[in-house]
Amino acid sequence: VQLVKTADLDPRKNYLIGFHPHGVLAVGAFLSFCTEASGFPTLFPGITPHLLMLSLWFRIPFFRDYLMSGGLVSSEKESASYVLRKPEGGNALAIIVGGAQEALDAHPGSYTLLLRKRKGFIRLAIQHG
Repeated sequence: VQLVKTADLDPRKNYLIGFHPHGVLAVGAFLSFCTEASGFPTLFPGITPHLLMLSLWFRIPFFRDYLMSGGLVSSEKESASYVLRKPEGGNALAIIVGGAQEALDAHPGSYTLLLRKRKGFIRLAIQHG
């Protein structure tokens, strides 16, 4: 996984980042935003990355706390909004645009991006500037 810096990010603002492809287990997104494997902290100092994850995983006692300790956030709109509206800024919320449905279409050598019915993240970005 290699992140490429295309612009400096102001640590006083919050950001919504789209990630593609989902893949079978979203390993690329996890490594990029929940570990230091991709060099995210070096590329974007002062920005704390968070990754949205299917909300059903947050219903399991103790596992929820484990997920949150790794920077994962429930994919419910309220949870995403909570991260994006923090007034002090310094947060990057990553969303795997195609979601779980895109994961089911993951096949070696093909990249299927599902966007037709997945535009809520754009509304969320506009609402939170």
